[in-house]
Amino acid sequence: MSMNQPQSIRFRSARSGDADEIFAMYRSWIGAPYCTWSDEYPTRNLVDMDVADNALHCLDDGRNILAVATVRYWTEHDAVAPWHSRNPIDLMRIAVARDLQNRGLARLLLEHLIGLTRSTGHDGMRILVAKKNLPAIRLYQSMGAIRRGEIFLYDTDWFCDEIIYSD
Repeated sequence: MSMNQPQSIRFRSARSGDADEIFAMYRSWIGAPYCTWSDEYPTRNLVDMDVADNALHCLDDGRNILAVATVRYWTEHDAVAPWHSRNPIDLMRIAVARDLQNRGLARLLLEHLIGLTRSTGHDGMRILVAKKNLPAIRLYQSMGAIRRGEIFLYDTDWFCDEIIYSD
């Protein structure tokens, strides 16, 4: 753990009682540089659905949620790029508390998510990352993401990146 990270961080699945805090974190990013989110997306309904499906995960410090992300298989992404994984999982809606940026929390969360999804039989993680989201692009590339293509979808230009889990 880096010196800049909060102490005693834990990784866990989000619970229904976390939904307000997670939704507020999503909303805090609207209009920020690199962010494509708007008043229409992500919705509170998506937060509730992800929690109910045990697809939303977080880092917390025992008091506050520090970072969140959803991992689930999303069939809409099957045809957007020539993916190589046979049993993929999709990374979506990743966010870090705005006041905790640049402390390695997104990387820590992604490392936990890769370990979790690998242990459940997935062999790769598909990521649609907005072309303008330079910090996220750098993070995924530093973790071995391979560019599989580009697409215009959901009114946004995306890179289609994939992290293949090696044995």
